[in-house]
Parts: sequence; structure tokens; C-alpha cells
Amino acid sequence: MDEKTSLRYELISAWCGPAFFITFIIFWVIIGHNLPNPSPALSAVDLAARYIENLGQIRLGFIISLITVVFYMPWTCVLTVQMWRIEGKAPVLSLLQLLGGALTVMVVSFSAMFWVVAAFRPERDPAITQMLTDTGWLCIDLQYACTTLQMVAAALVGLADKRAVPLFPRWVCYLTIWCGISFFPASLTGVLKTGPFAWNGALSYYIPYFCWLCWYTTASVYMIKDVRRRMSGASVPATSRGFVPGMSV
Repeated sequence: MDEKTSLRYELISAWCGPAFFITFIIFWVIIGHNLPNPSPALSAVDLAARYIENLGQIRLGFIISLITVVFYMPWTCVLTVQMWRIEGKAPVLSLLQLLGGALTVMVVSFSAMFWVVAAFRPERDPAITQMLTDTGWLCIDLQYACTTLQMVAAALVGLADKRAVPLFPRWVCYLTIWCGISFFPASLTGVLKTGPFAWNGALSYYIPYFCWLCWYTTASVYMIKDVRRRMSGASVPATSRGFVPGMSV
């Protein structure tokens, strides 16, 4: 594959970042009725009634989310390639970031799948609907570590980037680490049903999810800039880069 085509695919993959962000907000957050999300303190009957009242939107939101979550995959792959260029021959952190991104897709997918199943038969026993809802939320909240590792790996490589124009400014790297550890309070969602540490609380839901999307958006901007910069360099004629035909290098 020629360089121009390769860079074009990288740019498309980097733009999958904004595509994921927009579709996640629209379908997972808004249409899926995760803003606000259901309280874990709701009774099984009240929770089942919530599904019935918003059945069409909940189904649409999470079914589409299961499709659009794949935008996270090409975005993760292009970030891996960009990090690999910095790390060189032993890209341990690049591969760790790749695995973290892939597992993030699975975690988000499985949570949405449980909610789709909960909405599939709204007439069933409310206790089963409650169990499926609990499983979906605990799935996405308690398995945050793979995303945290993805973010920390990206930050560490960014901090080690000594090029004249680094992939990420240092402040983005520190922001990434802080956003990654903001998920830690979500560990308590497996125990608490009320308060700021419950899955609908500020410290386990609103703050960490906002931080994750804030990092994701910021990283996407600099990733797109990096690809465009290399595309500009590739389009410069060879003579402009110091190459003279017939001269050995």
C-alpha cells in the first residue's frame, strides 16, 4: 500500500473518535435514557415500569450503540500506530493500549447487550429485568481498569515523546492520567445503592464518564493533527525536502 493511501486510512480511523463521541452521546446517553441513569435503589416494579414507558427509545438507543461502539476500534488502532512510532522496537505500552481499547469495546458492548435483553420481554418478571439491569451497570462500572490502563499507557508514551512536535502536549498526558484514575470510585458500585458512589452518583458516574469523554475528545484532536501533519509532509515534493534526482543518499 502506498503512503498516501495508508495515511488516508489513518485519518479516517482518527476521525472515528469524533464519530464515536457523537453517537455515544446521542444513543447510549440520551436515547438510551442514561441521563439520568436508573437508580440502583429503584424497586424491581418501578424499574420494569421505566422500561415499559420508554421501551422504543431504550431499544433503539442500545441496539444502535452496539453498532456504533465499533468506532472505538479503528480509533484505538491508529493511536496504537502513533504510539508505536514513539516507542520503537519494543512497543509494550502501545500493545497494552491496544488491548485496553479492545476490552473497552467489549465492556461497553456487553453492558448495552444486557439492557437490550432486559427490554426484549418487558412483560417478564420485574425481578429478572432488575437483574439484567444490575448486570449491565456493574459490568461497565466494575471493569473500568482496562480503560484506565489504556489511558495511562497512552500518557506514559506521550510523556516519553521527545520529538520536536510531540503527539500529545505534556498537559494532555497529565490530564489523561488524572482522567484514568477518576474511575476508581466506581469500584464501590458493587456495594452501594445510594449516594455519590452508587452507579448513578456523581463520583461513580457523572465525573468519571465526563473525564473519559473529555480525554477521548482531546486525544482525538491531537491524533487528527498528527495525521494531517504527516500527510502534509508526504505531499511535499522530494526536491523540497532536500532530495536531488541523481544524487546518492
